Amino acid sequence: MKPRVPEGGYFNLAVARDQAMEKLAALNPENLSRDAAVPFQQNEGIFVVPFLNGLYRVSFPGGGITDEGGAELSTYLSIILLHYLVTADGSPLGGEWISYRHLPGGEIYTEPFRRRAVLPFLQAYGEAPEKFISDAAALGGIRNEGSGISMIIPVLPRVPLNFTLWPGDDELPASAAILFDSQASSYLPTEDYAHLPALIIGAMQQRPAGDGGR
Repeated sequence: MKPRVPEGGYFNLAVARDQAMEKLAALNPENLSRDAAVPFQQNEGIFVVPFLNGLYRVSFPGGGITDEGGAELSTYLSIILLHYLVTADGSPLGGEWISYRHLPGGEIYTEPFRRRAVLPFLQAYGEAPEKFISDAAALGGIRNEGSGISMIIPVLPRVPLNFTLWPGDDELPASAAILFDSQASSYLPTEDYAHLPALIIGAMQQRPAGDGGR
């Protein structure tokens, strides 16, 4: 099931996509495959990129992207996948979680990020923590130890996101946080991390009812 594309986004989608395609064409595919941890099928000239619960085929050097059924992706999703390929530098993940404001340039976008990402997450699952657990697990999410209910969702091979929910009680309302690996900037531009949570929340909410998180 394809992720639902959120409203808003890049100022000029076509330009952002074309720029990313140009950068991709200039890269060495073997190095890119290693740094992004995605297989490169040399005989076909195709990178196979896992994203949430799907696999996407990215042509090289052209940069065209199709899903498993051969359908072309939206420009919006294509940009994120292309940005992952051209940004990935192979750095080991840090294993520590940081907030959006600690990403490069993220401090000036903290409040819009809260409105765009954290509040929709809280509205969707603040009163349904068990549903959050099962919906996140359906996307490969793994329960993380710590305060609250924390699920780490593997969005791309080296881009995990940490969704944490603190259910409310009689004294305190529910609260939430969305965190990123401390090496997140080695794999996507900060702007992309502003959009990813909406894609993930949309994918979680599209999970068929009654599948038990499988």
